[in-house]
Amino acid sequence: MSNNEPSSLKQSIKLAWPISLQSILVTMLGMSDIMMVGHLGDTAVASVGLGNRIQFVFLIILAGLASGVGTLSAQHFGAGQIGVIRQIIVKTLVIAAGILLPILLITFLFAGNIMGIATTDPSVISTGTSYLWLTMPSLIFVVVVMIFENALRGLGQVIFPMFISIIAIITNIILNYWLIKGGLGIEPMGVIGAALATLLARALHALLILTYLAKVKHSIFPTTFFCADFYNKQAWTKLLTLVWPMMLSFGVWSLGTFVYQLIYGRIGTQELAVMSLLAPIEGLLVSFFFGFASACAILVGQRLGKNEFSNAWSLAKNYAISAPIITFLLALILLQYQYLVFMPFSNLSSETITLSQEILVLICFGTCLKVFNMTIAMGILRAGGDNKYCMFIDISGMWIISIPLTFMAAFYFMLPLYWVALIAYSEEIIKAVMFIFRMKTRHWLKNLTAESMA
Repeated sequence: MSNNEPSSLKQSIKLAWPISLQSILVTMLGMSDIMMVGHLGDTAVASVGLGNRIQFVFLIILAGLASGVGTLSAQHFGAGQIGVIRQIIVKTLVIAAGILLPILLITFLFAGNIMGIATTDPSVISTGTSYLWLTMPSLIFVVVVMIFENALRGLGQVIFPMFISIIAIITNIILNYWLIKGGLGIEPMGVIGAALATLLARALHALLILTYLAKVKHSIFPTTFFCADFYNKQAWTKLLTLVWPMMLSFGVWSLGTFVYQLIYGRIGTQELAVMSLLAPIEGLLVSFFFGFASACAILVGQRLGKNEFSNAWSLAKNYAISAPIITFLLALILLQYQYLVFMPFSNLSSETITLSQEILVLICFGTCLKVFNMTIAMGILRAGGDNKYCMFIDISGMWIISIPLTFMAAFYFMLPLYWVALIAYSEEIIKAVMFIFRMKTRHWLKNLTAESMA
């Protein structure tokens, strides 16, 4: 086994850095939306932050679906069954359409009501509703991108998705600056400009990835949509059995993050602005290790597809130990240079900035637990299809423990925001204990391709 470790490390770095860089850039793009409307005050920051959080709930549900594609892609690639991946993509696109279209209709009709759950500030509700009307349709393009990106990552092809994402992100930032501030014949559009920039950039992203894959006749690009396998009930059952726990788990978790935002929003607009400002910063730390967890999932999944269970277990242990240690070191660096983080928000009130600085310390160290849990859940357990247990852990840690405690801290004990945010991290503590236990049982060491062929 020791002879394979240098090779595994090299593979990990090769896979991880493009995924992490792409994830970091996407997170920084979310930060740029907040930063570029920061000069408009707390209301604009709260509106964009809350709108993004609502959108995030649905985005993560679709990400759960796309993650199923990545899991199957890695295992089928390891088993030498690349042709199967094309029909998995087709079926997943159909499922995504069935989920997304009703969501878009409901959001369009009731955007104001949804915003009103989180805040009583009429300015935030009005601005946030307009923001949602433009950004929610862009999820159509996002889900297409996520499905194809996860399939490519399962094959270990991570450079191409990274470059396409960089083009889309640069486009979004340029459009953000132009449309928010105005110029070249365009009047300043403020928050609406940020929403329109997001819609246009995501459309470009999907167009570029589909055009390229079709032009090069990539092995995962479907040449026919409704082939014989499309009507194979067994194939549909296998796919749905794998993805529904992932989608429900991701959905339950993302809905929980929205509930946290509701709690912060009901405390006050300033508190909502603080947490909206800091959410992308926390996301940046997590994004740095998203590629780390993704590389773990790819390499572990490929080994499981080859029935190399001992090798998969050794890799999993190394990833689980390394992730929180490196996160801790990165958190220390971020705290050392935190003044750079708050430079773009000089127009916000001094009270908002001071409160944000206090919460940042908590977020930096709480993220160590988040990264540890992400690595085990996404990189290890789900690589072996152990999705139902991950769903159970997400529901238990968040909905049974953390959300009730956070709600009580905010509205029963009336604690300051810092203590409310601290209690919210009880979720990560509970989940870490449960994930460690599940990982040690080794029930996740499964070859899903062998099971499907049985």
